[in-house]
Amino acid sequence: MVENMKIKNEFMNKILLLLTGNSLAQLILFASSPILTRIYTPEDFGVFSTYTSLLAILMSFASLCLEKAIPLEKNHSNTVHLMYISMFTIAVVCILNIGLGFLNLSLFRLYGIETSIMNDFLLSIGLFFAGIYQVMSYWMLKEDKFKGLTHSKLLQSISNVISQFSLISINHQGIGLIAGDMIGRGITLVYIWRYFLKRMHWPKVNYRRIGYLLKKYEKFAKYSTWSTLLSSLSMQIIFLLLMRLYGPDVTGHFSMATKTIGLPISLLGASISTVFYAEVAKSISNESGRVLHLYKSIITRTAMLGVPIMVILAWMAPGLFSFVFGGEWRVSGEYVTLMSFMFLSQVIVMPVSQILFLIKKQRTQLLWDVSRLLLSSIGVLVIFISGGSAETAILYFSICMGASYYFFALLGYRAIHSIDREDNLKK
Repeated sequence: MVENMKIKNEFMNKILLLLTGNSLAQLILFASSPILTRIYTPEDFGVFSTYTSLLAILMSFASLCLEKAIPLEKNHSNTVHLMYISMFTIAVVCILNIGLGFLNLSLFRLYGIETSIMNDFLLSIGLFFAGIYQVMSYWMLKEDKFKGLTHSKLLQSISNVISQFSLISINHQGIGLIAGDMIGRGITLVYIWRYFLKRMHWPKVNYRRIGYLLKKYEKFAKYSTWSTLLSSLSMQIIFLLLMRLYGPDVTGHFSMATKTIGLPISLLGASISTVFYAEVAKSISNESGRVLHLYKSIITRTAMLGVPIMVILAWMAPGLFSFVFGGEWRVSGEYVTLMSFMFLSQVIVMPVSQILFLIKKQRTQLLWDVSRLLLSSIGVLVIFISGGSAETAILYFSICMGASYYFFALLGYRAIHSIDREDNLKK
């Protein structure tokens, strides 16, 4: 009993530490938004959302998802070699993206945006900074270095805001917002890299060990990479579709809605998910009952928190956005109302969204991601072709994504329950 209380308190303390830091980071971004929205136009934010969308998609597969295996690996040399592999593949993707830009095959053109090689260069640098940071953050998660992670998130927000304010004079097609984000990620990487070097021993590269690890964790590269890519596409495809079908103005308003409401949800989910990932990685092999209890407890509590907040927000959002960001941004508030069902599902499910990776149900995750992507993208296309408005397309996307999250929660519960039942039979 005492031991269980101690474990529970440690779990909550880790969540509170990350949540406090992430909340402060989000508060900085939110406080700067009313000024940034009066400096940059909705079209600028539309181009910036294209950059962040491409960044998320590229990050989903650049490391082959091998960083997710770092908390599961017990051997130090194996852990470092997993990091070597991830960093190398990230660098390769960055170089290939710049090459596409020089060949006049920029990924920005998928969204109907004509840009210079500078945007492709900034995207590659941003990807390199963000990808390496992600790899190192999984090592810090493994080592319970939650304070370092918290400080890095706070530093990134401060750096982003200062950089985006400073670069307004060179802004063209959102380049000030893009360069500011890239600089913020770079400063954060420098901080975490210094923190990292003080505590890490780097063995020489052993190519036989690399081959062994690629074989050992081939499911991460074979299934998780595709699953993570499809998951990212499911979230980012709406930006591509809105940009191509309804234009940068609609995309800019949609981006502001998802940034203002979705980012706090992501930070809350990431704070809990980070600790949940570490706890499940330690417990799933011998304490599946504890994992099941933790899973149900998180979903129940986030639902109790999320329902009243989202009901109030859906009602107040249009007026609130108009007051805080300026009259032209009222449309973004209306989009928040349309997306409230999706936002609620994210509040509830995102904290446990890594569960299928952890219990090695990569195929199930992949099938879920494929289904979600197809349903959301095909539906939006059908609405556009039949003459539907952007609001109708956004509402459909919200309902589709929300339903998929709730179905995912059921899949996760059934998978853990099955493991727990098998463990009880063995006992």
